[in-house]
Amino acid sequence: MSCKTCIQDYIVLRDGCYPGGTPVPTSCFYVEDLEGLSVENVASIAPEKLLSATNTVIEKLKFATIIVESRLRGILQARGLQLNTTGKMYHACSPNATTWGAAPFDKGLYISKNWLGSPMSAIWIESVKIKPTVTGQTEIKVKDVSGTVLFTTGAITVQGGVESTISIRKHFYEQQIIVAADNTNIGVYEYTCNENTSCKPCAGKSEYFSVQGWNGTAVSVPGFLGVCLRLDCTDKDIICQFLDRQGIALAILYQLGAEILKEWVSPNNRLNIIKIHGTEWATTKTKDWETLSIEYLDNEIDSIMQLMMADKYCYNCTGRLRATPLLP
Repeated sequence: MSCKTCIQDYIVLRDGCYPGGTPVPTSCFYVEDLEGLSVENVASIAPEKLLSATNTVIEKLKFATIIVESRLRGILQARGLQLNTTGKMYHACSPNATTWGAAPFDKGLYISKNWLGSPMSAIWIESVKIKPTVTGQTEIKVKDVSGTVLFTTGAITVQGGVESTISIRKHFYEQQIIVAADNTNIGVYEYTCNENTSCKPCAGKSEYFSVQGWNGTAVSVPGFLGVCLRLDCTDKDIICQFLDRQGIALAILYQLGAEILKEWVSPNNRLNIIKIHGTEWATTKTKDWETLSIEYLDNEIDSIMQLMMADKYCYNCTGRLRATPLLP
């Protein structure tokens, strides 16, 4: 299941058991806001693996959010928005005659989309090019600016004096990333990277996508790798953009209630008798709450589309003519 950190503490049990006490829900809604639901009766139907009402709500919130997000994608696509598109492939940096000796640093490139106000854009790294001075082992890493490794090839052997291409084929959603190679065992050829010729994905503007060198500790004029990359638009975690919308909060709240009630009336439930309400009530409420979830979501669509059209790269860019559909 997709793990969305953006929904942590989005909807909580008012009387739940949370480390450090019950948090204030970021949506301002509690499970108990739904009639008939309380910590006691949620606890009574908690599956054995979840142990408690609190864990049940956390798990069911994940399901509810994914369901609402899936509906949101379907509605937006039906309204004509292309949520997944690919940009133009860009071949950045080329080797020159200057060489650098082996050193205990990860040298390479600093890639940024920092000036691009497009939360759904993602850097796609197709491949990385490296030209070592000697044959030896290295490791290609993609890191965020804090140094956290997002991807690694593991140890690979590259041939001296020959430019090798290493396939990456992965999206990165950070604003800036560092693509680097371990230079402990190999020297490398310097690469020329001209920031002024970086990607121009929208209406001829170059400020959206920058590729510069990285010397192991800071941005540098020369680069130490080549890279094939593009700037894509994806619908990954699109719901996270709109969690502050009241209609989205209500859509998730009612879907969460429906998911809890589904557990309530499940034939596999460990209880045979519902203490507070009967299965007939729960079955009826499940349908009612799912209907309300859909209605609240639908009421937000026009406003969400207006917000998305303000995204000058992904959804409202007449200059990005080379964009092509990307299968979700």
